[in-house]
Amino acid sequence: MVAKLLAYVVRVHPVFLVVLSAIMLIDLLTLFSVTPYLAVKQGMWELVGLLMGLGILMVPYQLFLQNARWIYGLVLALLAIVFIAGHASHGARRWIGLGWFQIQPSEFMILGLILFLTWLFVPGKRDVPLSPALFAGGLLASVVPAVLIARQPDLGTAFELMIIFSVYVFLKGIPSRIVILSILGGLAFFPVLWEGVWAHLHEFQKDRIRAFIDPGSDPSGLGYHTIQSIVAVGSGGWLGQGLSGATQVRYQFLPGAHTDFVFAVYTEEWGFVGALFFLALVAYLVWFGFRTAMECRDPSGFYLAAGVTGFFLFCFLINVLMVLGILPVVGVPMPLMSYGGSAMIVSLGAMALLMNVRLYAKK
Repeated sequence: MVAKLLAYVVRVHPVFLVVLSAIMLIDLLTLFSVTPYLAVKQGMWELVGLLMGLGILMVPYQLFLQNARWIYGLVLALLAIVFIAGHASHGARRWIGLGWFQIQPSEFMILGLILFLTWLFVPGKRDVPLSPALFAGGLLASVVPAVLIARQPDLGTAFELMIIFSVYVFLKGIPSRIVILSILGGLAFFPVLWEGVWAHLHEFQKDRIRAFIDPGSDPSGLGYHTIQSIVAVGSGGWLGQGLSGATQVRYQFLPGAHTDFVFAVYTEEWGFVGALFFLALVAYLVWFGFRTAMECRDPSGFYLAAGVTGFFLFCFLINVLMVLGILPVVGVPMPLMSYGGSAMIVSLGAMALLMNVRLYAKK
């Protein structure tokens, strides 16, 4: 069965496999220029992610959706375990130790929430607007894990969960009365909400917001990340500095070069032309995902494919705009590029869900 699945994917969707492989190779080359050790570890996680993706392809997505509540509940329980007795490192408690490796449940909640919201919003036809009850249920299912994750603290992943909820609200269609009431309620309670949120932010998170407002006010402190990221992108020029010529990486001027700012490293090494090439690869994945959704006659397959694709699109855009200094540094990693075992496994698992819809949905 595995051989037949692989043969089908290679025969029918070779461009998808080539594009995905190209992005993974770009990721390894970029991380190798930062630290070869990181590239080796990332390669191992990519292999694990591919094996997980193969397992996902062997199970029809309808079965995943039938068990979406249990999958979501399991990951939520893991988040509670992290909150109580998780492994702490560098001032954050985000991991569960499993022998020689660790998992980050907050990343797996991305897939858990996508499956759960797909199961929740599917009843009825695709063009039926979102009811207040479904809106409230989806919001609660998104906010609860987001709060647990934000307390770790991991504001970026918590923000990603709210992105997923927003994507599904957009896909389902929201009645105008809910939009109006939400806007009026948000404006009325904004001062109170802002004070409450600001009071519970960690100091480094407040610094990121201050740095975004005016990075030049403290170029060696609050605005250092943003300024060095912009310098890295600009120094790439048209054709880049090459793997060994990127000064921001070689002299370690850019903190977080292997995580949130990996796109800045790639752009400095390969320049404007290389950045366009990479964005073209990403654009193909987005096009493939939305085409998969639009060709699917099954509403659940439509929501699953469109939800995964919409989430990826927003995360790519937010990370790029963050690297360019257009958005604040909110800690949203770049899918399929930023270093991290759990994040890479989840990204490849999401790509496998897209292919799963291609395999098992009626066109």
